[in-house]
Amino acid sequence: MSLGVVAKSMAFVDAIYEGPSKSGKSKVFRLVVHDTGATLGFLKWTGRWRCYAFYPNAETLYEKRCLRDIADFCEEESRAQLVRARAVKKVSA
Repeated sequence: MSLGVVAKSMAFVDAIYEGPSKSGKSKVFRLVVHDTGATLGFLKWTGRWRCYAFYPNAETLYEKRCLRDIADFCEEESRAQLVRARAVKKVSA
């Protein structure tokens, strides 16, 4: 996936691939509003919870449909990340 490419387009928000995480093991996404281009926050892997979590920018506001879209994207990417991690683990073993 190329940097800056829309990874997923939701009802009001685009998830833009920002590149690999600092560790290089997962991806980082920036969530942007369609209409204004304003950045809502970032989606990053949270090792302690073993899933992607949304890190919202200060002073951002969300309604239920937007939150559902973000939560669904978190779940999709979390499943994909766990599959990738298992595949790497099998190859390393």
